[in-house]
Amino acid sequence: MFPRPFGPIRRICTNKLTSELRLYDGKSKEKVPLAINLQKPFLSFYTCGPTVYDSAHIGHASCYVRLDILQRILKHHFRLPLVTAMNITDIDDKIIARANERGMDWQVLARKYEAEFWNDLTHLNVQAPDVKLRVTEHIPAIVRFVQTLIDKGYAYRTDDGSVYFETSKYERYGKLQKVILEPAQEASSKRHPSDFALWKASKPGEPAWSGEGAGVSVTSGRPGWHIECSTMASHVFGKRLDFHAGGLDLRFPHHENEETQSCCYHDVPDWVTHWIHTGQLHLEGQTHKMSKSLKNTISIAELLQTHTDDEFRMLCLLSHYRSVIEYGPESMSTASNVLRKFVSFFHDSKAYVDGLKPHTYGSSEENLFDCLAKTQATVDAYLGNDFNTANSVLALSDLISIAQKTINGNEQSGASAQSQFIGASNVGAVLAVTRYVREQLLSYGLQSFERTTQRQVDGRDADQFAILESVVEAMVRTRAEIRLRALETKDKQLFLVCDQLRNSLKTAGIELKDHGKTSSWSWVNNRSVGE
Repeated sequence: MFPRPFGPIRRICTNKLTSELRLYDGKSKEKVPLAINLQKPFLSFYTCGPTVYDSAHIGHASCYVRLDILQRILKHHFRLPLVTAMNITDIDDKIIARANERGMDWQVLARKYEAEFWNDLTHLNVQAPDVKLRVTEHIPAIVRFVQTLIDKGYAYRTDDGSVYFETSKYERYGKLQKVILEPAQEASSKRHPSDFALWKASKPGEPAWSGEGAGVSVTSGRPGWHIECSTMASHVFGKRLDFHAGGLDLRFPHHENEETQSCCYHDVPDWVTHWIHTGQLHLEGQTHKMSKSLKNTISIAELLQTHTDDEFRMLCLLSHYRSVIEYGPESMSTASNVLRKFVSFFHDSKAYVDGLKPHTYGSSEENLFDCLAKTQATVDAYLGNDFNTANSVLALSDLISIAQKTINGNEQSGASAQSQFIGASNVGAVLAVTRYVREQLLSYGLQSFERTTQRQVDGRDADQFAILESVVEAMVRTRAEIRLRALETKDKQLFLVCDQLRNSLKTAGIELKDHGKTSSWSWVNNRSVGE
C-alpha cells in the first residue's frame, strides 16, 4: 500500500531530554540509554499488525493505544522524526479456516476485517501509520528473502517443498528469550523442533503463490508468519530498524525469529536497536490474557458503547506500558474519575480567567509558577525513565490540585473580591498551568481537553454551530436570571426549575457550573463528565 506523504523531514540534534531517555532492553533485562543516531533524517518505527480473520478486541486495543502513546511521546516530547509502518497479515491458516466456515472468499473476509480494524483505530484516536503494508502485496519480495536464506545456507527444503530456517546455524538464537535447542524428533520433516517455517507448501484448495514472478524457483505455497514482517520491514526501512514494537506475547517466537532471519539476511549483528513490548490485558479477576480461543473477549465496538476512547486511553496511561493492564468496572471507574478531574479543572480555569470566579491576589502566583516548573521537570524525568506515563499523569494531577486552591480560594474562604485587591493577580499563573497541562494531555492523545470543535458538536458545520452556541448562551442567561431571583426570594420551586434546566443541558452534552451569582458553561462528553 502507498505511504502517506511525510512532508519535509528535518535533521535534528541531540537535546537534553533525548540524551536522558532510557528504554527497557529485553536482551539485557535492564534500562539502557537511547542508542540511535539522531543525525539521521528519520527514525524507523515498525509495529506488528493483526491477522485479520475476526473483529479486534480490547486486548488488541490496549497494545495499539499504548504504542500510539509512546509514538506521540517520542514525536512530541522528545522531538524525534519517526516514520511509522504497520503490517496487515491478510493470508494465514486462521483466515482460510474462517472463510471456509462461512463459505466465503478468503480475500473478502480479510478485507472486511482489515477495514474494521482501521476504523476501530480511528475511533480510538490511534494515529494511522505512515506506511500500511499487506502480506499479499509483497509475495515476490518474500520469495526472494527466502531464496537468499537458502543460498546463504541458513534454510533448507523439506520433501513436500516447504522451507525451514535452521536455528542451529545462528549462534545467537535466543537473544530475546533464552531457547534450548533440543535434538531432532523422529518422523518430523524439521531437523530441529525449533526450526521455523519460511515457506509452506500448498495444500489442495488453499491459496498459493509460486516464485516465478520473483525470478527464483520455490514450490507453490505461501509464506510463513515470521518471514512476512522481516521482508516488509526491510522493504521499507532496510537492514536496520530503530524501533520494533508489538505485544509481549510476540517476543517469542515471532520477534525472536524475525531478528534471527533478518540478521542472517542482512549480515548484521543486530537488526533492531530497540524492541518495545507491551503488557497484556486481563479482565479484572483473571490471570490470563484476553483471547478469542478462551472466549473472554470484548470487542472494541462493545467497549465504545459503554466508555469513551479517552477513558480507555486514560486506563492505558495509568499503567506502565510493559505491565499487565486490568480491565473492569473498578479500573475503568478510576480512569473515568481521573479524566473527570482534569475536565473539571479546565472548566474552573476558564471561569476564573473569564472573571466568573472572584480573582485572588497576593503571593500565590509565585508559588504556582514554582510548582509548574517543578512539575515540568518531574514529568520530563518520568517520561525519560522508560515512558512512565502513570507517574506523569499523577504529577499533572497534583499540579492542578494546587492550581484549584488558587482558583477556588475566595469562594471557599468567603472573602470579598474588593478585599483582595492587594498585590498581583494570579490569572497569568493559572493560564500558564492550564496551558501546560492541556498540551501535555493532548500530546498523549487525549481529546476531552480540546477547545470546542466541530467534532465535539457531532460534525455540525460552522454556521450551525454558531447558531447553536447563541441559543445555549441565551438559555444560560435566562437560567441565571431565574437563579438570581431564587437566591433573592429563597423560592424552592425556582431552584428546582434551575436544577431541571441544568440536567437537561447536561443530557445534551453541556455542563453548567454556578459561581456565586454567576454561571459558566462548556461542551462536554456525557460519559466523561459522569452520571
